[in-house]
Amino acid sequence: MTRLLVIVATLFAFALPLKAQDLPEPINSFVSDFANLLDPETEARITNQLVKIRQDLDLEMTVVTIESRHDYGSFKSIEDFATALFNFWGVGNATRNDGVMVLVARSDRAMRIELGDAYGPIYDDRMGLVIDHHFIPYFRGNEYANGIESGVSEIIKRLRPSYNLEQIKNGGETFSDETFTGPTLWDWIRDRITLFVFIGIAAFAFFEERVRTIFANFQKCPNCNLRQISRSREVLKPASTSESGEERVITVCSNCGYQSEEIRRIPMRSRTRHFSSGRSGGSFGGGSSSGGGASGRW
Repeated sequence: MTRLLVIVATLFAFALPLKAQDLPEPINSFVSDFANLLDPETEARITNQLVKIRQDLDLEMTVVTIESRHDYGSFKSIEDFATALFNFWGVGNATRNDGVMVLVARSDRAMRIELGDAYGPIYDDRMGLVIDHHFIPYFRGNEYANGIESGVSEIIKRLRPSYNLEQIKNGGETFSDETFTGPTLWDWIRDRITLFVFIGIAAFAFFEERVRTIFANFQKCPNCNLRQISRSREVLKPASTSESGEERVITVCSNCGYQSEEIRRIPMRSRTRHFSSGRSGGSFGGGSSSGGGASGRW
């Protein structure tokens, strides 16, 4: 009954004139870390998982982090915002409606796993368990990167979508409880090549500062001259569409204990496209959601 009410309410809302909402365009179709919650290494591992599930099963799953839903319009709840963003981007295959969006709003202290229309209520319950046991415990300790990585891995296990694309085209079942088959050597090589190419292009196009951080790991320590440098980033002031932000970059040498601190500018975010009930052109397949999924707060 609750799910039916959500569907009716969504259809009713789209039938009325909507107040303009400014929803962000995706940075890419895998990870859009607007709140800078992920370090480069964790983001690369998460991207690898999402690339693999896209290649193996043609399943679109995306991770989004924001500071607050209030930065993008007058959305009353994290659920409303997640459904609007999911449909704006068109996550998932348009025929199967099997997309998945993980949304984390740090300042709102709220998150949402939004599911496409193909998933039944049993998946709402599964996603609720994932949030309670794999996201929230980390978030309460401000370990956002660890929580997102743990949660994404568990979502993939709980969904376990294994299906034959030809069978689906002929009207067969979409989802089953079969497990993933083990990758071959060629799968392993292909996945690594694809990942490296994708990360390289995305990094240079969208993450100039993060690329510097990655390559900093190969630099020599100015004190002991060994390649033991690592860097961590802390956002002091998030960037917006009207002004740049600031971040603190701490460089540490694990060999001699050398440490330095630098305040850097975060470039302004690109301006978002005006929201409408149509589909975003992006790199998603045009899927839709009627509000299925689960939410959590900490």
